[in-house]
Amino acid sequence: MTLRIRKKVTQILEPSLEPLNDLEPLNKFSILYVDDEQQNLMAFKASFRRNYQVFTANSGKEALEVMRAQPIDLIISDQRMPEMTGVELFEVIRDEFPDPVRMVLTGYSDINVIIDAINKGKVYYYVTKPWKHDELKLIIDNALESYRLKKENRALANERNELIIKSERQSKEAILSQFETLKNQVNPHFLFNCLNALASLVHDDPDMAEDFISKLTKVYRYVLEHKEKILVELSEEMRFMHDYFFLQKTRFGPSLILKEDVNPKSLDRQIPPLTLQLLAENAIKHNIISRDQPLTIEISSEGEDALVIRNTLQKRSEGVTSTGIGLKNLADRYGLLADQQPEFFEENGQYVVRVPLLAREE
Repeated sequence: MTLRIRKKVTQILEPSLEPLNDLEPLNKFSILYVDDEQQNLMAFKASFRRNYQVFTANSGKEALEVMRAQPIDLIISDQRMPEMTGVELFEVIRDEFPDPVRMVLTGYSDINVIIDAINKGKVYYYVTKPWKHDELKLIIDNALESYRLKKENRALANERNELIIKSERQSKEAILSQFETLKNQVNPHFLFNCLNALASLVHDDPDMAEDFISKLTKVYRYVLEHKEKILVELSEEMRFMHDYFFLQKTRFGPSLILKEDVNPKSLDRQIPPLTLQLLAENAIKHNIISRDQPLTIEISSEGEDALVIRNTLQKRSEGVTSTGIGLKNLADRYGLLADQQPEFFEENGQYVVRVPLLAREE
């Protein structure tokens, strides 16, 4: 019984030379050791399996199979092997696996082999046989540290490039958005209609003409001063909307109706500038406006965090071409500002837009 217990204890305490890949943590660096002598493979694995995740191969062909099946960080190959030398192996893998560190192990001082290893195999280091554990471990650790820093630098460079690309894309989108906003807002047709209305008022109602000029000035000043701003307070946007509607009502009279039910607590919330004017302009552009079919635009709060803009849906029979650029720009602008997006839909004979109101910190 004592003999059997002693034998069992010995089996537990003696280190095994069997592969321990399944027991090793995945965060270790992976090393592939290539040698045509099985005893050398076992010795290397026994020496370094606790420091690295060690894979072995007894030929260049088998090494390629391992590398195609496993991510390898560093490969050490004996130089003298049948069929394929270490340098020849590195030449083969260099294009397919450019990243792993390459080290050649040679048992003789042959300057031509060393030169070939450096020039053809692009090796990081050459090691002479017989190797010593502490010396080889130091070389491997330095090589892997260099490899780690190289990967981190590459990752940082990629991240930097992605940020640059993202920043350039956002800048381009912002410029296009500003251009489209100006193109849509400082609209030749709108200006032409305003000037026609003004020409009539100058003769018929000079006082009204003076108010009209004042409102028109405020509208265009707001457009020019706020076109580059990201957000404005809802209270500012509503004041602008009143001036804009004054100009439009001069043209359409009682056939154009604005209704408001905005929560006072929402007025210090923020919104992309010219949002309300864009939606009002769309409603006026695409719908019939007449005595028989007046167009009503309603602006109301939905809690403190959203604004709902509705208009009666009475589409023009002749149809007006819509590019959809204005609404897309509005959605894109919200996409850069917040997780919330505006909603566009038809409901109960109305066209409805729900836009988020953003807090200052957003």
